[in-house]
Amino acid sequence: MRNKRNREDDETSIDMTPMLDIVFIMLIFFIVTTSFVKEAAVDIARPTTNQDTTPPENPPPLIVVSIDDASNVIMNERTIDKEAIRANIETQLAVDPRSPVLVRVHEDAYNEVLIAAVDQAKEAGVTKVNVAKWIVAK
Repeated sequence: MRNKRNREDDETSIDMTPMLDIVFIMLIFFIVTTSFVKEAAVDIARPTTNQDTTPPENPPPLIVVSIDDASNVIMNERTIDKEAIRANIETQLAVDPRSPVLVRVHEDAYNEVLIAAVDQAKEAGVTKVNVAKWIVAK
């Protein structure tokens, strides 16, 4: 009777090597076929609390680009085309190339116009572009 029990134990052992091979092959397949996507984003500078309390003596003039609720672009109290933002900013940068740009945008304006304004300001050579919500007094 003892011989019979030993034979059953020998016969019931399962070789795990083929299963591990399949698992590793599947792991390699999934790693190779996975695509890593980097999403494009807009860099917006966030304010910090560690700012100097003394303002500079001669601050550069601020270039303000306003976008109203109908997505019209306004610079120097006149409405301009969204493709002309870069040219207008370059004109104002000729006076002082250190000038920062502030893009004031109404909450109902299209994001496309905001992105175009920020991109064109950077293409014009502006190093500091800030975005602010345009609050209209009622």
